[in-house]
Formats: sequence, structure tokens, C-alpha cells
Amino acid sequence: MQSSMSLTGEQEGHKVAAVFDTETEAKGAAKALCEGTSLTDDQVAVLSPRDRHTGSELEPEDQGIWHTLVRSHVGLGAGGAVTGFIVFLILSALGIGFIAQNAVVAASVLAALGLMLGLLLAGAVTIRPDHTPYLMKAQSALSKGKYVLTVHASSTQQLQEAKSLLDARNVKTVQSI
Repeated sequence: MQSSMSLTGEQEGHKVAAVFDTETEAKGAAKALCEGTSLTDDQVAVLSPRDRHTGSELEPEDQGIWHTLVRSHVGLGAGGAVTGFIVFLILSALGIGFIAQNAVVAASVLAALGLMLGLLLAGAVTIRPDHTPYLMKAQSALSKGKYVLTVHASSTQQLQEAKSLLDARNVKTVQSI
């Protein structure tokens, strides 16, 4: 889902992977997902252990990563600086001696501290640590000769639809947030 308020630049930022022993099972589940949910054929893929370059199937949005980097750093950096300045205003209103006597320095330091914390948080958003279990499980299964069904949902609703259908089939899944 891409909106003007989103920190990520991915159109399909929610991912689910399911592991199957046979290609028939994986393709059957893929067909059921396309027919029984709002997912399209482009959002569902079956990866074979024979496939080369599975990285582009697991994480198809290279440009989205760059958009995420820029959006998160600009948004969270600015938000952190504003938050730091609001903390200055609160401390100043409370009459804290150091803040009242050194208003310009205190405002600058707190805004800079907020900016740095916002940029650190933006770095965490950019590296997408929630994708690591998804990628590790999929790549591990492929290296063991299994088939992986990947779902790239564009909303949390689509993610829940896919997860519900796969859970109903007793398929073990791993997902990103």
C-alpha cells in the first residue's frame, strides 16, 4: 500500500511465505489464494528449488527500498527534531533552571537529539528487520529442495486473507509485519 503518509516506499510491503513439499501443493494453494481472496496473480508466486535469482521474487521492489530510505529518514528525522523542540517547550514551561537560562542552546540541543533519534529509528525502518525471518525461511526451504509460495500483499486486509486461507489448509507460514 502506497500512501503519502507511509514511511515505506513499497507498494506491496506485506509478505507471506509458505513452504510445500511438492509443486502441485504449492500451485494448488496459489490458485486457491487467487480465487478465494482479493489477491491477483501478480501478487502470488511459486518458487521452485530449480529457480535461479529467487531474490527478485522474494523482494521484488528494489526501487521501493530507496523510497523507504528517503521517506523514513526525512519523515522520522523531521518528526524527531519537532519532538525534541516540543520537549524543550515543556521543560521551559515547567521552569527548569538550565533550560530557562540557556533557551537557545537547550532548544538546539534537544532538537538535535530528537533529530538523531529520529534518524536512528529511520535506519531501523529502512533495513526492514521484519523481512529477515521471511527471507531466511524461504531461502532455507528452497535450498532443501522444497517449494515456496510467496504472497506480496498491498494491504493488511490482503495479508490477513492470505494468512487465513493458508492457516485453514494447515500450512505453516512466516510473514513480515
